[in-house]
Amino acid sequence: MINSMNHFESGQAGQAGGLLIVGQSVFSDEISQRVSARGFMAERATSARDAVARVSQGDIYVVMLDLASSQVTMELADTLQGLPGCPPIVVLDSVPTIDRVVDALRIGVVDYLCVADNEVEVIDRLTGHLMKGQATHMRLAQPRRELIVHKDMNSAVGLPGLELNAARRMLVIEDMPILLSSIELSLIEALIQRTPNLVSYERMASIAFPTTRDVNHALRLLRPHIARLRRKFESVHNTRWRISNFRGQGYVLQRIGLPVSVASDIVAS
Repeated sequence: MINSMNHFESGQAGQAGGLLIVGQSVFSDEISQRVSARGFMAERATSARDAVARVSQGDIYVVMLDLASSQVTMELADTLQGLPGCPPIVVLDSVPTIDRVVDALRIGVVDYLCVADNEVEVIDRLTGHLMKGQATHMRLAQPRRELIVHKDMNSAVGLPGLELNAARRMLVIEDMPILLSSIELSLIEALIQRTPNLVSYERMASIAFPTTRDVNHALRLLRPHIARLRRKFESVHNTRWRISNFRGQGYVLQRIGLPVSVASDIVAS
């Protein structure tokens, strides 16, 4: 159990950073102590509103939802994922169920921790996510001139107002940096490569979930990821880009005011 962990020496992680724990239980209290012993700062959010406000402020490397407490539900992960700068989310659960784990993966949670797992493994996995989040945060703070402009594979011209750095999982829309989940990254890469052409629903689903053989199930899993990606575009004021849904066909990355390569009798929504 987590509350039986031995103490770790401090300073292993280097610079102090941010783990935001949403909810409170004896298990997350113990994790907070172990994370601090490894050189990372741990903060607590006791409500969904508090969590949204704290994530929006930045300087959070990883969010941990403590489902072992009574204050947190999985729906909060979906809400946080819709924020432009949401860091990776992990879940801590005392009694995980298959449905809850599947829901977490569908939403885009990067790891699902169980309080009954090996205590050293739990902290090691969480520390690994914190170190990756720290590296991403430091790269985002570097001068913007170091960003890589992602160009259309079939064109010598880049996409004005849209830049993608795949290595950093960062999309810049009209000078606004936005962090992407791994699934969102794969989806936007496909859309950028095909713009101004449409990408079918089936192709998008196969890109996001390549190991899922049930096409209908993959399409159901796809929808919330596309919805969050579209909300991130819409969160940028005066953006000239949007992800359009052409009913019965698929999605296209569209520069507002310019035509796309789809049949003229298909209506965008």
